[in-house]
Amino acid sequence: MKRIFYVILALVLVVSCTKDDEGSIFGNASGDNGNIQAGITVKLYSENSDLLKQTTTDAEGDFTFTGLDAANYYIGATISVDGVVWDTGNTPQIVYVGGEVAKEVVLTLNQK
Repeated sequence: MKRIFYVILALVLVVSCTKDDEGSIFGNASGDNGNIQAGITVKLYSENSDLLKQTTTDAEGDFTFTGLDAANYYIGATISVDGVVWDTGNTPQIVYVGGEVAKEVVLTLNQK
């Protein structure tokens, strides 16, 4: 019985000490006038420009991407308001995410 207890204890310790190498990108997006916040589409691309994930901002303009491997990512945002397109332009930001790192990004959209 004692041996089973020690085996279970050892397994719990090993599992609790394993390193989580996933990173996160979080941030805020708004228009250059600061007014546009909720509902902005934020897209995350690989270094090869493949679309990986997308999300929309909450009421405060906040967004989050989690569970990311260590790599370089491109991130951009866009929204259309009353027929007017707002976006981050043709050169989205490049963000490096390392293991267990959270990167903060601020995206400012300009009227097209």
